[in-house]
Amino acid sequence: MKKLWALVTVCALVGSFALAQDSNSGPAKDTQILLKEFTRSLKSEGYTLSFVLLNDKTVDALFQAPGKYAMRARANQSTTFYVQGMPDKDIAIETKFSAEQGGEQFPASSLNIKNFDGSKVTKGTRVDGIIQLEKKLDLARPFKINGPHGSVEFKLSEEALKIIQN
Repeated sequence: MKKLWALVTVCALVGSFALAQDSNSGPAKDTQILLKEFTRSLKSEGYTLSFVLLNDKTVDALFQAPGKYAMRARANQSTTFYVQGMPDKDIAIETKFSAEQGGEQFPASSLNIKNFDGSKVTKGTRVDGIIQLEKKLDLARPFKINGPHGSVEFKLSEEALKIIQN
């Protein structure tokens, strides 16, 4: 059943994924501000990965129907991140991640959207994926995402916490 859910989610995402456009006014500007609140980046040798904490607002900004409904359900079920990057050189990007909060470790499962499967990726090729924890974290407390080549810390601002609550 888990594999079927993953397959349905991937199919829906591949068919409906759309990133917000870069602009300096209107809704696109609001989207930039929103994503800045919920995005952290991990720089490693050969690539940078950006992690966007998914919630109702970020899912609406990143995805279009019908895929956004599956992503919203996934994000409401457990702490979930959209991962995106582009390598600076030909490299295999590791996809084994976990989270840490208050000294406790939480394993994450990875879902490949595009080139996020641990295989070698050519320089300049986009990488997209999802990592999902086994449970929801307390977003009011700081936490880290740990990977094989480093970690990135999330400490949400008061503004970000207000956005999640609305």
